[in-house]
Amino acid sequence: MALPVCIRDVKDVLDSKGLETPNLALLQATHQSYRALLLQPSGPIYADTQRIGHLDIAAAAARADSFLELAAQRGDQLVVTPEYFLPVSSLEKAAQGGPFPAEGALWVLGCESMTPAKLASFKADCVGPGHCDVIYEEDPFPAVQGNYFDPVAYCFVTRDAENTLKRVVLFQFKTAPSRDDHGFENKQLRCGRAIYRFEGKDGYIKLSTIICSDALDLGEDAAANKKLSDRTILIHIQLNPKPKQTDYRRYRNEVFRRSADTTNCDIVCLNWAQNVVEHDSSDHAPRSWKNESGSAWYVPQHRCSVKDEEVVSNEGKGLYYTWLHEKKRHVLHFHYDEAVFALTVPKVLQDGPAVHDVLIGPQLDTRFAWDTHAGAWLESTGCPETGWGEIITASPEVIAAFQSLQDVANRLHIERAISLSCGPHSMKEQWHRVDNLDVCRIPESEVVARATLQLDRDVAATQERQQRISRVAVLGHILRAVPLPAQIKDLGGGEASIAWSPNSPNTNVIKAGVRPALVAYLGENPPMEFVKRVGESAFELLRRENKDHKDRVAICYRTVAGVTKFADIKQQTDITYDGSSMASITGGQ
Repeated sequence: MALPVCIRDVKDVLDSKGLETPNLALLQATHQSYRALLLQPSGPIYADTQRIGHLDIAAAAARADSFLELAAQRGDQLVVTPEYFLPVSSLEKAAQGGPFPAEGALWVLGCESMTPAKLASFKADCVGPGHCDVIYEEDPFPAVQGNYFDPVAYCFVTRDAENTLKRVVLFQFKTAPSRDDHGFENKQLRCGRAIYRFEGKDGYIKLSTIICSDALDLGEDAAANKKLSDRTILIHIQLNPKPKQTDYRRYRNEVFRRSADTTNCDIVCLNWAQNVVEHDSSDHAPRSWKNESGSAWYVPQHRCSVKDEEVVSNEGKGLYYTWLHEKKRHVLHFHYDEAVFALTVPKVLQDGPAVHDVLIGPQLDTRFAWDTHAGAWLESTGCPETGWGEIITASPEVIAAFQSLQDVANRLHIERAISLSCGPHSMKEQWHRVDNLDVCRIPESEVVARATLQLDRDVAATQERQQRISRVAVLGHILRAVPLPAQIKDLGGGEASIAWSPNSPNTNVIKAGVRPALVAYLGENPPMEFVKRVGESAFELLRRENKDHKDRVAICYRTVAGVTKFADIKQQTDITYDGSSMASITGGQ
């Protein structure tokens, strides 16, 4: 049985050193949003009995130094790097007079592994000349109990008893080794005992960090889980090939299953970029993880916008929306490539007149990419590639079907066109709002199956995406080559396009000079009950819209023999139908 998770208040630690608790801007319960800067680095990595970190320390140090300089220059109030990334040389440079957070800011820096000897020399080099105070918990374990720590360094400025500004580096160590087939980290890691908790001066908002497999024990410790999710920013830094594995996300499920009133927290997961390659020694070939990054920001239901303006702005820079509908949490996924993400983030709690509350969720302001020639992180102006461009040029049939969607900047319009083309499953008038849109709703596994977001490696999600795209391609062929039923006959003969517009949100097929229509293709040999249900949903959507195209609905499928069939929709064929909702047994709305 795992030991209870030990949570220590930073205030108690600093009090014992004669230091004040820092008044951190992001923990002040005001309406002023804070700025965050997150680094998602690429590999390769190196892991052996002596260290875990980036394979090329010089390359990592160049990126880290530039990142910290950027953070100091911008003045971001929260700065984060993932587990095992930051070279100790970069931390030493920052601590000994280099770029460092301003008063009120907090840097949460996942560092490469550090041996007890390296930790002691780091402290001596910083404290002796008076550069900064270095604090870490005593290590009571014998020398044979592992070779190195997995540290996160909290860097901040506070004041001593004489009101003098003091730089502080507070180390927290991972408390539980990661799981692997050979027990590698279990043997090499020296574990810490405490997870630190910062608290705002007004007592409202708190912040803590867990390091990768700290999540395993936290998922089993209900009391600790409650402490770390009540009005909290909980940061989860990782170097993890499977960040969505069941045990690693159990702590989130524990948070999300409880009352929203007591789990008003942001969870920030920051991993390395996709496709990490791991080296261990010259005797072994490098191992390619073929991983997703899984970096994401989780936000409660009431604190994130579902308006296209905010969602599309984020997605154009590399932050993608989904809705964890069973748990009622918005999940914003970072693009999987190496990047620095700069965000504006509303406070977890805003104490003041409700009229000032900012409830739009994290907004991605800028994405920076590493420029090798400049040796710096430079602002990226282009939309990052999500695999969509390759998918829609995969075959002539797909190209033809998606012709009118090729240059659509708002990828949500494309997802909506695909959803209608595959058959609407909902009668909700706002089915197209992002938190209602079927492909934006993710299950507890957190796997994303959006057609325009080809980042997840999950096999079932990949198959589902391909199936939806194939259905649209077949629908495009049917519109061009198959005789159409009377209600949409004028769409035949070519020139009809699959599209979506907020001006006609329940239709997906347009053609110059004729009324738009809702036409769906349900695949080969679908169950007739499913065909009936989709037909009724489609008809109901247009009936409620009540425009001059309300009768232009057609649902088609193919038989086992490959014959295209158009389903009979009861409302279109029943002469006793009175025009009311088919969803009501009384005939009324």
